[in-house]
Amino acid sequence: MEKGDFQEKKIRQKKVNDLRLLGINPYPSTVAVGMSVAESRELGEGAKKVKIAGRIVSFRQMGKLTFANIKDETAKIQIAFKEDSIGKSKYDFLNFLNVGDFVSVTGNLFKTKKGELTVQVTDFNLLTKALMPLPEKWHGLKDQELRFRKRYLDLLSSNQVFELFKLRSKFIKNVRNFFEQKDFLEVETPVLENIPGGADAEPFVTHHNTLDFDLYLRISLELHLKRLLVGGYERIFEIGKVFRNEGMSTQHLQEFTMLEFYIAYKDYNFLMKFVPDLYRYAIKNTFGSLKIDYQGIELDFDQGWKTIDYVKAIKEKTGVDVVKAADNEIKEAIKKFKVRTDIKAGRGRLIDQLYKKMVRPELVQPTILINLPVAVSPLAKRHFDKPELAERMVIVAAGIEIGNGFSELNDPQDQKERFLEQMKLRKAGDKEAQMTDNDFIEALEYGMPPAAGFGVGLDRLFMILAGADSIREVVLFPTMKDK
Repeated sequence: MEKGDFQEKKIRQKKVNDLRLLGINPYPSTVAVGMSVAESRELGEGAKKVKIAGRIVSFRQMGKLTFANIKDETAKIQIAFKEDSIGKSKYDFLNFLNVGDFVSVTGNLFKTKKGELTVQVTDFNLLTKALMPLPEKWHGLKDQELRFRKRYLDLLSSNQVFELFKLRSKFIKNVRNFFEQKDFLEVETPVLENIPGGADAEPFVTHHNTLDFDLYLRISLELHLKRLLVGGYERIFEIGKVFRNEGMSTQHLQEFTMLEFYIAYKDYNFLMKFVPDLYRYAIKNTFGSLKIDYQGIELDFDQGWKTIDYVKAIKEKTGVDVVKAADNEIKEAIKKFKVRTDIKAGRGRLIDQLYKKMVRPELVQPTILINLPVAVSPLAKRHFDKPELAERMVIVAAGIEIGNGFSELNDPQDQKERFLEQMKLRKAGDKEAQMTDNDFIEALEYGMPPAAGFGVGLDRLFMILAGADSIREVVLFPTMKDK
């Protein structure tokens, strides 16, 4: 708290104390509000006995006439207090008010000589006394960390930020609408899991006091949703929080919102048409256009889609066929192209890091990558005639992964063997390798229908669509380092 703010808080606290001595509650519960500010503005000049409420965002006293502006979620409007209209005692009460306070006002609408629509106040009440002054200036990169820590002030100070999060809500609503129109059932699955799975990530650990054992915060939605396929549901989706105990970057968060959906009797070829349709629907209905400006680059989500073979793309950039190459050849490529990774990591992780360094950054327009090696796809079904490859597709735009799907592995024996391979990597020190989930394997033994599944982090996708330079810009309260 700055020194000036501290002094202002003392002055405002005294006003609160004085109000209470007068028998006036500075934080009443009951509020009589007839309409929003936007609705009052629509009534226009001449409207009588308008009742609105909002926060005072400016305050100008000029003798027996005082002007202020109040703002609610919908709009802002000027209000005018005249001593001869509300009486001296009520007018003197204005001395208790400050910018930041919430008030309710009743009055008649008129236009000033400058043509500004204004409420001529006939009565008003204090609803909330703010103890801290609102920031006068709140912009620029120098304030970015403070903006994230005190997002409430960011929202108050920037209409652009305020509207951004309304747009995010609209985007997620449109995603949900798409699935409802396609007859998908929305479900909820556990956040706390005995065995985390469905992704390569290090989980957060917590403890169940009553049962006295550790649990993990889920790293994906996948394995429980597949259990529901076993249970007989054929079209399901979930939008929920997942948690990954990994590094922070402009594209990564430890807590983020994931969309996953599963549909029986389909494969990854179905996803290659269905997912672009999903993206187009959500983007068009949210932003009004399929051409998106991301950091000065125009992304075309209508015509920009192209399909690229993952293995061939890596070979074109590095000269290495990651399916046929021996482990030492891949490690040599890792060194040659100065890829930052643990050289002791498993084959799949090394291939993935090589792709992320050499191929992904150049995929600007919306692109579908297909035919990924099984080594980087522990939950995807193998190609029947190319068992070294998985029936998997990954979506990339602006050099960033924004979706991942595949024909789901439903062979319990194959799944068990892949889990065992993952556990070997885990024992060798790979904290992101997947754990063996024996309960999930047993569920598969009861029979899961052929199915296609897909997942995308909605925060990252919306970051690109909104043109933000960091994923934390599109999350209301991102995790921050403790001050």
